[in-house]
Amino acid sequence: MDWMQLFDEASPAPGADDDEIEKFVSSIQLPLTESEADEISQNLKNPFPPTHPLHASYKPFDPKKWMMPDKPLPADYVSLLRWSNGGWCRSGEREFGFFPTSDAKCGVRAMLLAYHLPEYMPLALPFAFNGGGVFYLFDMREESIAGEYPVVCSHAGNIGWGHGEYNIVAESFSAVCRGKTNVDHLL
Repeated sequence: MDWMQLFDEASPAPGADDDEIEKFVSSIQLPLTESEADEISQNLKNPFPPTHPLHASYKPFDPKKWMMPDKPLPADYVSLLRWSNGGWCRSGEREFGFFPTSDAKCGVRAMLLAYHLPEYMPLALPFAFNGGGVFYLFDMREESIAGEYPVVCSHAGNIGWGHGEYNIVAESFSAVCRGKTNVDHLL
């Protein structure tokens, strides 16, 4: 696919090589390390003030129980990573701030863990923000169809599989990239 021609505007980052992609694929499938789980657990705080009726019933979740997405990535997504490992693109009103494969602060795994996606959207794999706080994610709860997964969007402040928490954007990665409307209108 000619990614530069697909987007109306693009600021690609240098592409990932085969070694980076191989490390990326294996890293997103790995269970949390002890240090990752400990860091997440240490940062969990009771969201309810002591005077709130739910304060006493708050129980932090256990990140050690999280299931990580472990299915093959769509070929078009891997192709995009070879062209641009991160970077920004726009088609019409649809923007993509793609996450790089291995950045410790804003890479795919870093975003997956920072937003506790395995807790709130199990088997969703984030790959970009829209520029307005909305995630683009692969819905990997079911097996792929012809190597593709539905792409959904969910606002970073309201992540989940529940009614009103996400919306289907497209049935494939290339279809979501071809779209022109801002995904903010879907939520």
